[in-house]
Amino acid sequence: MDESISFIENWETWNNSAEWVTEQDIQKIQEEARQIKKVAQELKNSKAANGQFAKFLSFLLRTITNEDLIKALYDTFYTALDPKTHITYLRKNANVVVICWLFYPFFQEEAHKYNLHQLFQPLLKESSLTIKGYLEYLKEVSRKFHDNVPLNQGDLMTLILYIAQEYLSQASDAPHLEDGDRNQSYKTLIQQYLQ
Repeated sequence: MDESISFIENWETWNNSAEWVTEQDIQKIQEEARQIKKVAQELKNSKAANGQFAKFLSFLLRTITNEDLIKALYDTFYTALDPKTHITYLRKNANVVVICWLFYPFFQEEAHKYNLHQLFQPLLKESSLTIKGYLEYLKEVSRKFHDNVPLNQGDLMTLILYIAQEYLSQASDAPHLEDGDRNQSYKTLIQQYLQ
């Protein structure tokens, strides 16, 4: 008998609380469920994109053989200099997106395999395979994909110098071999274009 009284009391409590659920509560729950699905989809897309960038970066690290370029890449993206103590620290992670867009113009076919062309191709102009065109491309991409992580300007300039020498040595505006100090010629040209 006690069980039936308890059941009746619980039924009345549940029935009364069910009446308190309004249409607004139901809509709020449905909206929250939609937002959860949206966030889950964004995470899934982000994971897929990170996988594509990782594969392209892996390809780059297998392909790049210039020791100076590898060192400049490492110094630019994997180390940080404390301005107060002047101690160099290793970064926990690097901006893989930025590394990929630096090399995209030279490896477009491979980037296409990893579905990265849709990000960078609209910013790439036909003239991008000149030093001036490449620097204009870098400016456009940096506006779109800036991550607010400060880079050492000297290290970045050195990296761009080595990239230009390695991949743009045949460009129409590249300094010629008979120029005295080839590094200085490239550096002067790059600084001129960046102004």
